Amino acid sequence: MFAKFLTSASLIAAIALVPAERAEADAAEFLGGALIGGVIGHALAQGNRNTRPVTGTAPRVVRPGIPATQQGRETQLALNYFGFNAGSVDGQIGNGTRAAIERYQRAMGYPVNGREFSNYQFEYLMDAYYWGQNGGAQQTGMSGQPLLFAYRDSREGRPLPAAAPQFAPQPPATTVIVNPQPQIAPVAPAPGVLAAAPAVPNLFANSAPTASLANTCNGVMLQTSTNGGYVTLATMRDPDFTLSEQFCVARTYAMAQGEQLMQNINGLSPAQITDQCGQFAQLFSSQIDQASLTGPTQLTPQVTTIALGSGMPPADLSATARVCLSVGYAQDNMRMAVGSALALTAMGEPAYGELLGHHLREGFGTTTRPDLAMQWYNTSLSALEQGAQPAFMPGQPERTQLLRAATMQLQGAPAMPTPVPAAQQVPVPVPVPVPQNALPMFNVTQ
Repeated sequence: MFAKFLTSASLIAAIALVPAERAEADAAEFLGGALIGGVIGHALAQGNRNTRPVTGTAPRVVRPGIPATQQGRETQLALNYFGFNAGSVDGQIGNGTRAAIERYQRAMGYPVNGREFSNYQFEYLMDAYYWGQNGGAQQTGMSGQPLLFAYRDSREGRPLPAAAPQFAPQPPATTVIVNPQPQIAPVAPAPGVLAAAPAVPNLFANSAPTASLANTCNGVMLQTSTNGGYVTLATMRDPDFTLSEQFCVARTYAMAQGEQLMQNINGLSPAQITDQCGQFAQLFSSQIDQASLTGPTQLTPQVTTIALGSGMPPADLSATARVCLSVGYAQDNMRMAVGSALALTAMGEPAYGELLGHHLREGFGTTTRPDLAMQWYNTSLSALEQGAQPAFMPGQPERTQLLRAATMQLQGAPAMPTPVPAAQQVPVPVPVPVPQNALPMFNVTQ
């Protein structure tokens, strides 16, 4: 059964969107609110208004549909990305999705049967999707099926084509006539004095070097492909690379989640959404700068105060931050991404603190501060270990363990505790029973 396979897909293929119930809840929250200035809120309200039944008409009968699955959404998202047109991303594997799977199988030379989607076919599709999202499309300048074939070439060791350079159209040349200026004869240097050499212009004198997270993740994903898959607890040897790989995994997940939320926004162009997200990031401009100077204990209350003072309902603020986090990563706008992650963490989703740890460890949008990075990692992982909702790859508990092991190694501790042989174990003392009348006991009725 197709659904049975999708439920048991491997860790590599499990990185994508939120669970069905959470995704639906997020979308509902997003449809109910407004971004800064009310522009997106107005557009969403219009979208809601269009879905209400007309007064006087019979109520619409809702028939039970095919159960939606998380892996179904992943499959549809990747098929649409490569131009196989699986329809809306709803997680329901119907005839349209099966037909898209068959088109994918035919393009790749696989046996064509939309009801038998083999494990390696699914994993290959998802690996290609993450590679394209993490810089493959930018590197090659391709999209759709040609991008999928370019990924196949990279897996088989063939060189990738470079993206064609883009040249902006030049305005027609014009001739400008100016008043002639009197010619001044050059003054010869005094005897024994060397003439000054002409100054060499430095076009980058006032520009700080910036690193591209998209390009970095492209390199990380290519290394992942070379390694034969993602690092696991059993295969981890390099904690630095492990954290970089998981940073890129989280980035891809955040972009995919935001893209799905943006499907619910009516009446706004991508440029308008980007502009609104720029204003959203401005709310936390000072705190983004402080992220390189202070830790979560001092910074989180500041962000919470600003968020609550913005006048936006918390649910709308969280949904907005998810969209702007996606936009920030998609456009390599690291300040927007850091500000969105700060907002989500301050609004009661501590798992997003992992992103701040990544940014501070690698210096994307912040100053490189490994000490502060570990504070954010520890805060986020401790919350996850105590039952907080995961922000990325829900349902994969090994990921939290992998992040914990990598951060422990970087802090000089062993990745996992070494079991003590039974002969060396210290006997545990037997507790002495306490008399029942030693302490008062109250039977409180709740």
